[in-house]
Amino acid sequence: MTIDAMHWVWNQSTTTGNPRLVLLAIADKASSAECTVRMGTTELRARLNASKSVVVNAVDKALASGELLMVAPAVGSRAATYQLPYAVGYRRPTPGSTGPDSGPLSQSYRSGIETPNAHQGSGIRTGSENARGPESGPGGSGIETPRGPESGPLHQTTPTRSGSKQDGPPTTAAATVIPAFAHPLVGMINRAGYDTLRWNNLDSAEWLIIHALIKAHGTERLARFAIEQCQQRQITYGRYFISGWKDLAVVHDDTPEGVSRLPALRPVPSPAPSPAVARRNASRDYLDELSAQLRAGGSQ
Repeated sequence: MTIDAMHWVWNQSTTTGNPRLVLLAIADKASSAECTVRMGTTELRARLNASKSVVVNAVDKALASGELLMVAPAVGSRAATYQLPYAVGYRRPTPGSTGPDSGPLSQSYRSGIETPNAHQGSGIRTGSENARGPESGPGGSGIETPRGPESGPLHQTTPTRSGSKQDGPPTTAAATVIPAFAHPLVGMINRAGYDTLRWNNLDSAEWLIIHALIKAHGTERLARFAIEQCQQRQITYGRYFISGWKDLAVVHDDTPEGVSRLPALRPVPSPAPSPAVARRNASRDYLDELSAQLRAGGSQ
């Protein structure tokens, strides 16, 4: 997976400079199919051979591009966990392949060989009727020489990319429209002055996560968190907020509206008397008892 992830960074990533080096450093260590890596600032500094401020700035730019995600933040001595989301499932083209790994060759790379029917011979045709090879004998064999694409020979000797380089992160047709339940959230963030954020790179699974987070925390709390993040750093894609929203503590409040719960009242125990007070009380009790005995004897 490491080679595939690095191939994706080299050929598909839109980042440049230090953010691209951060992606390459993480891809070099990615050994799982999920392309997740636990890596701290110290290790990134060693790989980039740069200062802490340069590394932190490069990581922030890579996160803002959407091509790097922070799956779990750093806690104590435990490093943060990063993911290359667009490298998940990516496979580099097989060496010597003549086209993309998935799907048929494009129309411009087809040889144009056609067999009209079984009664008319092979009927081999080229992409252009004007390009004909030499005939094999008198009358000709009728087999026309196939011609490769206009830009090169018929058979490629170098592997092609699995897809053209994109101008931005890939999107799906289902995720190009913001769902209705997210309109209030996106609207609050836009009204705060951050209406240039791009939300069209989220897939349906991520919108479902946001829907659950809205139910758990409320629209206003998620919007406030997103605005605070935008004030601290330059953010381009709305996907950046999902990991932070997941870390928000859930506030449980089962008290009915308008009712204030007070703690149950408990009796306060009386303080134990001091030794001197205890002696005085014992002496007083003895004198009272003696007086009662004398009164009882005098009355007889």
